[in-house]
Amino acid sequence: MNTDRSTVQVNRSAEDPFAAANGTLRFASERKAASRSTAAPSRSTSASRSASGTTRSTSGTVRRTTSGDSSQPPKKRKRRKKKNQRLFLIAICCLLFAVIVLVTAAVLACHGCKGRNDTTPVTEQPSESAELPPLDTPAPVTGDTVLPAGASINGVNVGNLTVDAARTRVQAALEEQKERADITVSYESYEPLSLTADTIDLNYSDADLEAALASAARGDASTVPMTFDGEKLRNALYALNDKIPNHAINAQATVKYKNNKIDGVQYPQPYWDITEGQNGAKIDFDALEKQITDALDRGDYTASLTPSVATSAPEITADTLKAQLTLLGTYSTSYYFTGSSSTDASTLENRQGRDHNIMKAIGMMQVVELKTGQRFSFNKTTGNRTEQKGWALANAVYQGKGYRKESGGGVCQVSTTIFNAILRAGITDITRYPHSIPSDYVTKNFEDGLGFDATVDWKDNHLDFGFKNDTGHTIYMFVYLTKCKDSKRKKAIVVEIYGQKEDGVEYRCRNEIIEKTLWKADESKFEYEYDKTLLETAKRELLNTPHDGYKVKTYVDKYKDGKFVKTVRTEETIYKPVYPKYRVGTGVVTPKPTNTPKPTKTPKPEETDHWGDEP
Repeated sequence: MNTDRSTVQVNRSAEDPFAAANGTLRFASERKAASRSTAAPSRSTSASRSASGTTRSTSGTVRRTTSGDSSQPPKKRKRRKKKNQRLFLIAICCLLFAVIVLVTAAVLACHGCKGRNDTTPVTEQPSESAELPPLDTPAPVTGDTVLPAGASINGVNVGNLTVDAARTRVQAALEEQKERADITVSYESYEPLSLTADTIDLNYSDADLEAALASAARGDASTVPMTFDGEKLRNALYALNDKIPNHAINAQATVKYKNNKIDGVQYPQPYWDITEGQNGAKIDFDALEKQITDALDRGDYTASLTPSVATSAPEITADTLKAQLTLLGTYSTSYYFTGSSSTDASTLENRQGRDHNIMKAIGMMQVVELKTGQRFSFNKTTGNRTEQKGWALANAVYQGKGYRKESGGGVCQVSTTIFNAILRAGITDITRYPHSIPSDYVTKNFEDGLGFDATVDWKDNHLDFGFKNDTGHTIYMFVYLTKCKDSKRKKAIVVEIYGQKEDGVEYRCRNEIIEKTLWKADESKFEYEYDKTLLETAKRELLNTPHDGYKVKTYVDKYKDGKFVKTVRTEETIYKPVYPKYRVGTGVVTPKPTNTPKPTKTPKPEETDHWGDEP
């Protein structure tokens, strides 16, 4: 900037705000100085001021000519110059502050616009989910609404009618269509099948009727659709479908029997005979259903249709049946049914009685089907086992003291065999009571079978064996007799449980002897019966069969692919010890000498009586 004040001219209307501000401040100071010089007595008049080269415009701004010098002293000019510089700096600072304020306001305004775009107030712009009112909201359809001329529903003219009147007319027409509906389905020379409204439940809905009336009120084409029950249609078509030759045949599982010959007698053994299914032909139900729908849509309620025939596969295959009839568990026990030439008459009679009862019981439960949740009861299956009902007398365990003859004796071996089979089938809901004396026919190793016997007593049904099918699928139980491999004088009881098996799963049984009481260890508990008719020197006679006592716990373990998973059932059984009872003679009369009898033949090991239900 040129600081020569004699050459500077300030235009107060200049566009530069800094220059305008500077000029205004400078001339204001000059006016103040001029007023002081005018007040001095030594100052000259206006004429003399004009001569010195200073003039004032009509706007009040002082101008100086180039030829005139300032009449002010140098010190004042210097002070004025510094003051003007300060004012100039202040103006610059104010301008910068204004620019900063303007820039900040602009930035805030931009952010405010962006924020408003991100979160639009509900009052400025409704959300997309808000339902905007239609531009032209039609008047609501009521019963008094008059339908436009030419309106029709299902071919029924309803023009110029009120909605109520049109509804009545259309309903009458629809009911008439239902009355005359009779669609005929025929195949080759077989008797045609008639499908009426009642056969397939042909009908319409009130909602569809009201929608058609509302559509007609708006001048749109409208139809009330007729519907039918597809399941009822298929049921009606099954009769016709069965007449089609060579239709598919499902695989079938049938119980058949083969004979096991034991000692010249044939004993039936049940087994599954599964036949594979066969492909065949059947009505294409889906295609025929579409044909009927198309006929109804075009208003043809008396159409004559010919169904197409498709190849069909059996719904049940042999593999399906085999999966449902897998062997879940099996078990067998054996018993003597006859004797050898050395067997005494009493033992032989007991064996024959047991055999008779076992065969009779097996015949009553040879094939048993149990659906999910059903129970099996041994006593209910056999009924009261009395002599009047054909049950023979045979030894049975009696109150833990020994054996006595009872009708139906020996059937406990059947219930015990079933018990062991269902344990291996994974069934856990079981009603079971142990014998008071351990049974030796459960396993070859006597102690391994402890805790796995099941006794029954039909009197008042107070001891019953039974179980509930808790496998989740239908199961079948086969019980039969077969020849025992150990001896020709033995029969084997076999029980098989069939059902749907879980892949890789098996159930294993084991027991644990917790406590054992030896009957020989405590002679103080031996019992004696004294008989005066016998000499005191005679050998004492054993009146019962002593047994050791046991406390045993049984387990049923689940395995998956050969690996232990968990224990699914445990049970504790106690067999009290049975101490011997002897008959002892007390007579003192010396008997007459007699001839020494010949020694009797020692019976073979297999002829020795067993425990369980025998003495």
